[in-house]
Amino acid sequence: MITLTPYQQRSAWKQAVRAGTAAVLRISLLASYTVDQLVPYLGLPLHQAGLPARFHVGPFDQIVRQCLDDDGETAAAAPDVLVTAPRFEELGPAGPRWARDLTDIADTALAAAGRWQATLVFVLPALPDERDLGVGDAASLAGTAVLATRAREAARALLAGQPGVLLADAEDAIRDVGAARAHHPAMFQLAKVPYTEELFARLGGHLARLLASRYGAGVRAVVLDGDSLSDAPAAALRGPLRALHRSGTRIGLCATDPAVWTGLATHWPELVVHAGATAINPGPAATRLAEVATALDVPAGSAVLVTTDPDLLPGRAVLLGPQPETWPATLAAAGLFDRPPPLTTGPPPTATAPAEAAPAPQVSLDDFVASLDVVVDVHPAAGRLDKVTEVVARAKDFTLGNDQDAAAIAAYDGDVLAVSVRDRFGDYGLSGAVGLRRVDGVCTVDLFSLSCPVLGRQVEDAVLAEIVARADGADVVFRYRETEHNGAALTFLRALPETTSGQAGKLHALTWSEAAPARAPQRAGVPFGIVAIGQALPEPSQVAELAPTYTEELDRIRGWGYRTFHRAPDGVGLTDLAADAGRQALAEAGVAAEDVDLVVLAIADLAEYLYWDPAAATQARLGAHRAEAVLVNQACGGGVAAFDLVAGRFALHPGYRTALLIGANRVAEPYWNRMAMNTSIYSDGAAAAVLRRDHGGYRWLVTETITDGTYADFMRMDVGGAAAPFLAGQPDQPHVRNPQDRLDAFFNGDVRAMYRFVSMIRARSREVVDRACATAGITRQDISRVIHFNDNGRQLADLAKDLDIALHHTNVEAALDHGHIGCADQLVTLRRLQAAGELNPGDVVALTSTSSGMHWICTLLQV
Repeated sequence: MITLTPYQQRSAWKQAVRAGTAAVLRISLLASYTVDQLVPYLGLPLHQAGLPARFHVGPFDQIVRQCLDDDGETAAAAPDVLVTAPRFEELGPAGPRWARDLTDIADTALAAAGRWQATLVFVLPALPDERDLGVGDAASLAGTAVLATRAREAARALLAGQPGVLLADAEDAIRDVGAARAHHPAMFQLAKVPYTEELFARLGGHLARLLASRYGAGVRAVVLDGDSLSDAPAAALRGPLRALHRSGTRIGLCATDPAVWTGLATHWPELVVHAGATAINPGPAATRLAEVATALDVPAGSAVLVTTDPDLLPGRAVLLGPQPETWPATLAAAGLFDRPPPLTTGPPPTATAPAEAAPAPQVSLDDFVASLDVVVDVHPAAGRLDKVTEVVARAKDFTLGNDQDAAAIAAYDGDVLAVSVRDRFGDYGLSGAVGLRRVDGVCTVDLFSLSCPVLGRQVEDAVLAEIVARADGADVVFRYRETEHNGAALTFLRALPETTSGQAGKLHALTWSEAAPARAPQRAGVPFGIVAIGQALPEPSQVAELAPTYTEELDRIRGWGYRTFHRAPDGVGLTDLAADAGRQALAEAGVAAEDVDLVVLAIADLAEYLYWDPAAATQARLGAHRAEAVLVNQACGGGVAAFDLVAGRFALHPGYRTALLIGANRVAEPYWNRMAMNTSIYSDGAAAAVLRRDHGGYRWLVTETITDGTYADFMRMDVGGAAAPFLAGQPDQPHVRNPQDRLDAFFNGDVRAMYRFVSMIRARSREVVDRACATAGITRQDISRVIHFNDNGRQLADLAKDLDIALHHTNVEAALDHGHIGCADQLVTLRRLQAAGELNPGDVVALTSTSSGMHWICTLLQV
């Protein structure tokens, strides 16, 4: 047959896969090492032999576990052929136990193949290269070579002659290639791939020949090309032809000239005796080969042409080289002598291995794992983050799929734990990592990675127990993303029990799009509600008319969908707007300023002056001299978060009955471009709500906040604070950079990190709503309206999709009419819905916001 390089074989296999030929064999590969590289070298020759196969590669170093688990992924693959390939190097230090361990593997694989009605192909492991005594090992009866040989022969004695069992030998493949070219230490260190492509190619060829023989796709007829062999030395082929004839292989001859047959009969008379059919005509070689196959009564695909002519290679052919002395080896390597092994008809042979190598009784999966003596140590990863990052990067099968890189792990705002594992086979060192954070009674795990060598040893369960212990009774939520490879982790997560022994919290495995678990309802300690809302909005300005004065990116502005925005006249400051809105709210509520107990001012931008309290100034301008004044500067989310502050003040001050909550915004245009600094158009304005204890209308239910300080620097202006104060006569006016520049700078140009950041913002907007619902004892489906900050139309459409709510049940119309008014957005929209009669008694309204810091906030009100 034509000899292809490993690269050519891999390319040819890809083409065969793309051809989409229906598989006739399902083959599962289980090995103690990474065996994926074997697939093309086994798949291609099987495909060429008419046995196209579909492959399943089982988890790394889990032969026994997979064979014991009838609910595992290998059993689910329903293999016709089960290939198992252990190595001594993964069986622990050299010793008498090698024989017991190897026969245990063989016995377990044999039993699994029987249950699954599969053919078992057991690859006897090669003798290890490393010897404790070096060259002295050969003279030691307790040396590595002797111990490995005993173990191999014990496994061979157990399996040889069994129906449905084929034996291959990795030692044969290594001997063919040469030990120096067979092993790949660097790839083994990197990915547990012990062999070179050349060795995998040779081993794959051996296995393909075994299976071709087993399934009747082997060579059944050898046809000699008389034209090229007429002058060949008969002695070179005399022995092989006799052996083929004795084995039952049929012999044929084809040629273009009858004189060839006459010449061969003269100097090679035994060929006349052996040849069962001939085809002598000037037609194409493929036609002559087919004629001989038909005459010999064998399928055309099982007939092989033997020739020395490289231009004459129809179908299956063996090309003999220029040295006749190499021909017998070439014929053997082409599989012409391959035959199925004989079955044992009498009692099974007695193993020559010592008594301790006798197969143990069939064990259960739990018994097997218990016998490994696994020790799992989970400890803080401080000082080992570089190794943790390496393990996380290399984990593929068992990972939550959240793509934490070195920077993300270094900046993780929770506990990062390292997982070290050892068992009786050896010490695997640092083999996994966990990241968890505890917030508001929930322990969220979004980093859980284990390396392949420790899977299948119940390490996952030991780490889970440690996570539950560290959760200290809180619910545990695993947040994951499904990837192409992390099926092992997802199988584990989806099989989690609701609770674990002795723990109060529940276990949840959720994608980022799924709702957080509901907690026991926690109603407000002090009930209060909104009595009235007032607002102060400058005259609206047309976006289309004024946008060119702010930016050249007019297509971007048009894509946002804003129609109008509010811009205060020169000389009108933030506290002017706040005081006007406050007066209107008090008037509509019929409340005198002197009866107000608490004034809360929430702002997102700078006030008129530095070193100045705008909340106190607003209190004074309103005449609420008896009230406590509090300033909330939590960016755009301050107006939503302030409800929680009012609830706390009411709870701690029984004498407080009335509060005035004001959200105000006045863009500091020297520093902030209304249309270029973010994804919203910024407006000036204010809104105020009168809140009264025990008021039943627009009753406050709960406020929830998620804070992630990792991104605190994202929105900052680098000049103007104490770290870098303004200087008189400064030539360049400082300003806040546009969002793309901020993203590039903050994430160092890492586009994937930017994408994860945007995805995280959306996920947490949904999560904070779910938390608020859980605390209030309701579900997201109970929410009638979501009033977010006045983001652009596209972003609000994404939010509606994430929350599974109709877009018209958000604040999208108010947002496009008013622009983003900082902390006033939610109250302005709530007032608008009140006035339009779009809210009904009992409706639950979610006020939500995302703000720099970063914060995600949700306040629930019930009409």
